[in-house]
Amino acid sequence: MSNSPCVPDIDLDLAGRLDTAWGDPADWVAHGLHWTHLPAVKARLHRQVTGDASIEPLEWFFGVVGAHQPLPLRRVLFLGCGQGRDERLVARSGWADEIVAIDLSAKALDLARDQAKAAGARIHYVQADMNNLPVGQSGFEPGSFDAVLGISSVHHCANLEGLYASVAQLLAPAGWLFLNEYVGPDRFQCADSQLRFMNQLVDMLPHHLRTTRDGQLKGNLWRPSVDEVVAVDPTEAVRSSEVLPLLDRHFDVVEHRPYGGTLMRVVLAGIAQNFMNAEAEPWLHALLRAEDDLFRSGRVHWDLACVIARARSAATAPPNPYR
Repeated sequence: MSNSPCVPDIDLDLAGRLDTAWGDPADWVAHGLHWTHLPAVKARLHRQVTGDASIEPLEWFFGVVGAHQPLPLRRVLFLGCGQGRDERLVARSGWADEIVAIDLSAKALDLARDQAKAAGARIHYVQADMNNLPVGQSGFEPGSFDAVLGISSVHHCANLEGLYASVAQLLAPAGWLFLNEYVGPDRFQCADSQLRFMNQLVDMLPHHLRTTRDGQLKGNLWRPSVDEVVAVDPTEAVRSSEVLPLLDRHFDVVEHRPYGGTLMRVVLAGIAQNFMNAEAEPWLHALLRAEDDLFRSGRVHWDLACVIARARSAATAPPNPYR
């Protein structure tokens, strides 16, 4: 049983379903690796967001913050932290004095806590729900955080209006919000043309490059129904298309950097391990170039984005009616 401290108003049934979906990292790679396991893919994404293949988005964010105020920041909050890789990077890099991280999955929090302990990182983990942040409770006092970060998490939030209003309350004046998120169609309901492009790219690969770790030949990709997405994770991409449009109620956007992956996150899912050798490198670069060409032509739209924003002053920000 988890010993994660938690706050009231936890939906225990939903938390249990998220434990099943995200609580065991081995399940995520049971059929094979994913696109971001590939160094060439990560270098491409870094270059698209930060302009430098060697600088990842989180480092870029703290570089922007550091140009405006001294580092380390006093306190930062991670939303939907999962197994905790990003807050460990912040701790290791010395970008914040105090790190708080929340997630609704107790199993994910246990994994994150164990890995933080092994790394010697001091991080405070709390079981809490992004849909109902514990503003005003101990450790979550208004104005008590210098930055709030959502990395592959905010697209799981149904109450985006309430989340953004609460984050604005938690932030110190002109505090920072960083998002690195899927912002594409809700519940992954992509356009028919996008599905067609993905199948064309998979079909051009030789069989040995499109075979999953458990021996299945990848092909005939389909768009999952909303019910199929919800069955795996009822929070998945619930209002992803609204993650960016709703920001301007409480925040001023400083940087908005869309980046690739609309096709590659699906095409390479389960088969990325086949591209980790020199023989497969030309095929990988052909896939990446094809996606880039489709972006440039406007036939495919960016589904991922990094955003740096700052909270508006209390005098100009609207009240939070969602609590």
